[in-house]
Amino acid sequence: MIRHTQFMLLAGILTALFMGSAGAFAAETPAPVKCLMVGLGPHDQQVMDDALRGIKENYPTVEITPTENIEDLRIENLKNFDVLLLVQLKVENGAPPDYVKQGIVEFLKNGGGLVVTHFAVANVQEWRDSIDLFGAMWVSGKSTHGPYHEFRVDIADETHPIVEGVRPFITNDELYFNLLMRPDMRVIMTANEERAGHTVAEPMLATHYAYNARCVYFALGHDVASTQPVGYRKVLVQSIEWAACRR
Repeated sequence: MIRHTQFMLLAGILTALFMGSAGAFAAETPAPVKCLMVGLGPHDQQVMDDALRGIKENYPTVEITPTENIEDLRIENLKNFDVLLLVQLKVENGAPPDYVKQGIVEFLKNGGGLVVTHFAVANVQEWRDSIDLFGAMWVSGKSTHGPYHEFRVDIADETHPIVEGVRPFITNDELYFNLLMRPDMRVIMTANEERAGHTVAEPMLATHYAYNARCVYFALGHDVASTQPVGYRKVLVQSIEWAACRR
């Protein structure tokens, strides 16, 4: 009888310890990063659908809400998210309305993170201050890209958390070059462009800070094929996580 009582007591202690550990583990698991994605693809093409499905299936750490409505960039809505992902802003003549500019600025001031991809730096050229937030800007007559083609994306800074577990990968995309960029951008990934008989390592992924918020510019993602590589999706997800201070 004594042994049975001792056994039951020990079993109870072990169960309590297990349940306590399981509860502590569950409590330590953070909720997914809430990310608002504006634009379903550059150049009015819906190219992100498959990428979003793949990210949802394989990366439970982020929760991406896509929209085409720039009204969602009002600060009242942005307050519901941790990170803003800009793929394309549908604005007239490259000039976003004031509430969009103010919403993004207030979002960053309040601690939100920002990830900007590919074409988003090219369709707001009349918003001159956007370079301070986006980190890069397309300048008509200077910035350009060669033919859509296959090239390798290399890691320039292996110490950065965004590229943890990422290896160089091959993609089909437009390779932007001669963008105007903030001088303090930290270049993380590059791709080689042959120009005038020499090779230039063009920035493909770079980070900076605006209003103490973490900001990323990721220059890839032109079409469906451009978003297919596993490396592209992993970098996009980890950029969102880093912008949310989860890395």
